[in-house]
Amino acid sequence: MTKKTKLKIIWKSFILRIFLFLFILTLAYGGFIGYKLYKMEGKIVEIAQNDAGDSIETRGFIETAKTLITNNRIPLRGDDDGRTNILLLGMSGEGYKSQHLTDTIMMVSVNTNNYKSAMLSVPRDLYTKIPKTNGLHTKINAIYTFSIKNKSLSSSESMSNIKTVMENITGQEIHYYLTLDFMGFKNIIKELGGVDVEVKNDIYDSSYPGPNYSYETFELKKGFQHLDSETALKYARVRHIKGGDFGRASRQQEVLAAAKKKAFSLETIVNPVKISSLIDTLGDHIKTDIQLAEIPSFIDLARKVNVYQMTSKVLDAWSSDSLLGSTHVEMGGVMAYVLVPKANNYKQIHELSENIFDLEKIKRKETAIKKEDAKIAVVLENKKDYHKIKVALNNFGYHTTINPTGEDLPVCPKENTILNISKERKIFTLDDLAAKLNAKIEYRSPEEDSSEAPMETSQLQKFDIVACLSNDILTYFEMQNEKEEDSPKEIRDRSIINEDGNVLFKKE
Repeated sequence: MTKKTKLKIIWKSFILRIFLFLFILTLAYGGFIGYKLYKMEGKIVEIAQNDAGDSIETRGFIETAKTLITNNRIPLRGDDDGRTNILLLGMSGEGYKSQHLTDTIMMVSVNTNNYKSAMLSVPRDLYTKIPKTNGLHTKINAIYTFSIKNKSLSSSESMSNIKTVMENITGQEIHYYLTLDFMGFKNIIKELGGVDVEVKNDIYDSSYPGPNYSYETFELKKGFQHLDSETALKYARVRHIKGGDFGRASRQQEVLAAAKKKAFSLETIVNPVKISSLIDTLGDHIKTDIQLAEIPSFIDLARKVNVYQMTSKVLDAWSSDSLLGSTHVEMGGVMAYVLVPKANNYKQIHELSENIFDLEKIKRKETAIKKEDAKIAVVLENKKDYHKIKVALNNFGYHTTINPTGEDLPVCPKENTILNISKERKIFTLDDLAAKLNAKIEYRSPEEDSSEAPMETSQLQKFDIVACLSNDILTYFEMQNEKEEDSPKEIRDRSIINEDGNVLFKKE
């Protein structure tokens, strides 16, 4: 045997041993992580149900370990439609009076075909109906705790209620949920070694909640900052600054994106001690209906998501393009600050949620409406010129004439109706108005008018559309505040929990 042949055999043997070592190491690593995930399941996973209401069977840690070291991923809910929606909820946790209030509410959506992702934050003050009650309403952040405290439901049953509410608001199926408390948030950021964010404005809050119902000052300078766990929590929670709850929601999205980048960095993935510690942290502070067998598929999906192409939207109030407005309602004998859809329904939010991966589609519709340049006359049931209905329609992008005088307008139906009275149909405008005002559409021509009062073309030719609106919808717009200062701070900061720990609510 030649020296060259011997050398070749030695190298082959060496490479084979390295390969076997790496293979065994991979199996051990997968088995180790699989075992940690298996032990975690009993702590965090609440039994999921299929559409028939039957429990979904779970698999053991050996099968989980296998999926970690192979490409055999089981499908996730939503895969068939190319979109998976996860409801993320943040709550205080044990040791806090309001431990079950979900002050962070976020729908994270992933396009499972191209791995685009989006986050939609819903403010805690959004006023909504409580499922499975006889017309009771409260703030959305209290739905979960109301179900637990006022109705004595289990955690999974209570979570089902908030999933139902979010599906009504967004028009999207919520496939999974995941809750995280303050301590879990801090521990995860600590295990990741902190996160890096860009602070867009100087932060100074002298009323940041401290221990034992006290207050302390939180200050952070503008610019790129590396946040430790304590500072990251404060950055995500602070709200007594410009932007309030809406700015807080944006910061929470920033921290989540930064944590995702850090969690899937090479530094974290190849560190079994850090992975183990992260899993232990999750097990103590998270509840979810993601099943053990699905976790590897989620890890794989999260790794592929490109956070640099993530869409982030916050449902807010006060700006011209906001989808929410504020008002005051009586709940439990006290006045409370709440948010309501600026339109008379959730259809604008449905549209945003449906097109969150392609917001240009909404802009194209708005451009088409602007191009139609419809002339709109609004006829109110009680024949009064209401200021707020005009403000509302202006915010929707329409310039209208309220109760025009001197024109022989058609007799309006009793229900909210959008009448097309021009020969040219303004399709985009008609559909948009009807959706926002919960109105039906009727087509009438000057030549063939079916109303009791005949229309004269010469008097109506400057209008394309007549919006016939009832007192009910006028009342809805009248109750909305026009400016943030119309809602005093003491009302905005009022707790939704009474002294006995029960949720305040209103029967509609």
